[in-house]
Amino acid sequence: MVTRLNVELTRTVDESYPLLIGTDLAGELPGVLEAAGLGRSRVAVITDSTVNELIGAQVMEVLARAAQSPTAQSRAPQLFVFPAGEENKTRATKEQLEDAMLAAGFNRDTVVVALGGGVVSDLAGFVAATFTRGVPYITMTTTLVGAADAAIGGKTAVDTPAATNLIGAFHQPRAVLIDVACWATLTDSQLRDGMGETVKHACLADRNFFETLEEHFVRRCRGVREMVGDTELSGYIARRNAEIKVEIVQSDVHEGNRRMALNLGHTIGRALEAALDYSLPHGECVAIGLNLQCRLGLRYGYLTAEDAQRVDILLRAIGLPTELPAGVRVADIMRAMGHDKKSLGGAIRFVFQRGIGAMETFAGGSYAREIPSAEVREFLEAQPRQELAS
Repeated sequence: MVTRLNVELTRTVDESYPLLIGTDLAGELPGVLEAAGLGRSRVAVITDSTVNELIGAQVMEVLARAAQSPTAQSRAPQLFVFPAGEENKTRATKEQLEDAMLAAGFNRDTVVVALGGGVVSDLAGFVAATFTRGVPYITMTTTLVGAADAAIGGKTAVDTPAATNLIGAFHQPRAVLIDVACWATLTDSQLRDGMGETVKHACLADRNFFETLEEHFVRRCRGVREMVGDTELSGYIARRNAEIKVEIVQSDVHEGNRRMALNLGHTIGRALEAALDYSLPHGECVAIGLNLQCRLGLRYGYLTAEDAQRVDILLRAIGLPTELPAGVRVADIMRAMGHDKKSLGGAIRFVFQRGIGAMETFAGGSYAREIPSAEVREFLEAQPRQELAS
């Protein structure tokens, strides 16, 4: 005898949230928390060691002062710091943060503030997604790569030896703050890291954006430091990155189809990260993946040789790598691709740009197409290698 019951759980959830872009935004945090209905929640600020040294004390002072105001009914915020670096975006670090929060008495009245770049956003967001089965979080992103990539969209995750971001959850933030003033604290290498994701956005969605980047880096031969010093340009880059990401995420929250366009350059790039044991920054791996995607797309006629060359020239002008590093094994890249979410059976799913500023679509309106693994391997084996600066 079989008893059959139907569990009806149909629901509509509004996960909308504000996004603030500006400078010196720490002072906005109490108001943002209050507007999100989290003014009485206990605040757990999660950051990494680098960001903590730069602005950790400032943010904690702002939050502590707000908690002591006559109208506040919340306890003092608490800071949780983990070692900086992609190599620490792991399940072990997540467990350590969770244990520390539990030991400090945090429970379901918690709100997490993710303070930092992409690693912090991914990791702290994942902590929030699972802590007491889910608590709200707010992201205040301090890096260009974080603003362009991790802060918006609710993808939270940790890395594994097999592949990046393989263990995670969709958990939307309650607010996002992008503090462009923090970019002045970044090294040139960290700024270039963020430009990998920025060029990706221009390639997939906005030809004018791409041409603006060409004007600064190629025709005027200016660098990332001058970009930060140009407040109009840096503000424009922050805004366009956010607008492109928001528009795509709004149309496809859980990456059913169109959101896969944001994987441009990531199929090879993410696999390369894992194959190199995360020794090369994310944005640099994306730049390599983006350039190789152009060459592979050229084979199928998705863009012209001139367009592919323009992408290559722009990436090089920024100072980003464009070739596979000398010494990396294609077998290791292929192994990482096999574990990646974009792998499907014996094929690898790729997304391709159409020219510059648009995406190619395939049968049924799909933004991705499968390419046999053997063909991908042959393509990668044929690529030139580049000695990268240590």
